[in-house]
Amino acid sequence: MVKASKTASSNGLSSKERFKTAIKLQKPDRPPFNFWMDRRLMQRFDEELGKDFRVTHYGADIIETFPLLDWPRGNGVLRDGSFWHTHPPLIEDWSKAKGLPMPNPAGPHVFSMINETLFSYPDKAVIVNIPGPFTVMHGLRLMDNLYTDVYDYPEEIHKLARRIMKVQNTIIEEAVKLPVSGIYFQDDIASSGGLLFSKDMCKEFILDYLKPGIEIAKNAGLPVLFHSDGAVIDILEELCLMGIDAINPLQPEFNNFDRFYQEFGNRLAVYGGIDNTKIIPYGSKDDIRSHINMIFEKLGHNGGLMMSSHDIPFDCPKENIDYMIETIKGCMYA
Repeated sequence: MVKASKTASSNGLSSKERFKTAIKLQKPDRPPFNFWMDRRLMQRFDEELGKDFRVTHYGADIIETFPLLDWPRGNGVLRDGSFWHTHPPLIEDWSKAKGLPMPNPAGPHVFSMINETLFSYPDKAVIVNIPGPFTVMHGLRLMDNLYTDVYDYPEEIHKLARRIMKVQNTIIEEAVKLPVSGIYFQDDIASSGGLLFSKDMCKEFILDYLKPGIEIAKNAGLPVLFHSDGAVIDILEELCLMGIDAINPLQPEFNNFDRFYQEFGNRLAVYGGIDNTKIIPYGSKDDIRSHINMIFEKLGHNGGLMMSSHDIPFDCPKENIDYMIETIKGCMYA
């Protein structure tokens, strides 16, 4: 059983220890946490509260860091704080894909962000973000084209996916030599209504390409996390069989927490769970407290909970963020 408290624990667990305990489906003192917001809001908080405010001001336990790879990508616009790919795609003819240059995983600055993060925050859980094949291909081909390309150009997609993941696996091989806490794959395979592709297609074109990297991480003794937005419950069995240890963000508006806990609570940790569309940005203190405690009770029952949000919108009041973090820190295991 879990018990909500108003004060944080003082038993001396570091953020790294807290993360390692939770992702093993065990109970730390309290759930480790992180959170994401609209990039413009994050920039404003950076200016008001200081660089890396999630860690330095709010005490977040988990930090996501990135290899700096210059993946080729097509046209796009910067809107609402994010880069959005637009037509025409970089690859308009799949016959030209074979000549597309891949970034050099041994480049001099590839690990600069990762190394800086590890140096600055040695007691935090630092996880390395690894975009999957379709995340990279989205910047080359656009998703609306990829939906039909899997039928029209499957061999071309497979060839490019192999080239992409050869680079990524080289990154993982080097990353696991560092004091990182996990490898974090990312590829959106679901929407609010369910999977974007059939399970078989998800496995063939995306998930199967993650298996070598998962093996590298596991052989190094590191856990593996996977991100996809949307309603993902129907693919979680496949993720468990692949060796994924935690799912992100498991958005509450699209996923049934009771079903998740019943079917996967003893096999898969959660890195997420926090609403980012209604309760956190627009709810009252009572709403926020009830929501966070509900997540704690339903998803943290056996310890496998690392709280995080997807992108909290730009107009979220600061006091709502403050109260969200205060409530998270008050979720203590008995």
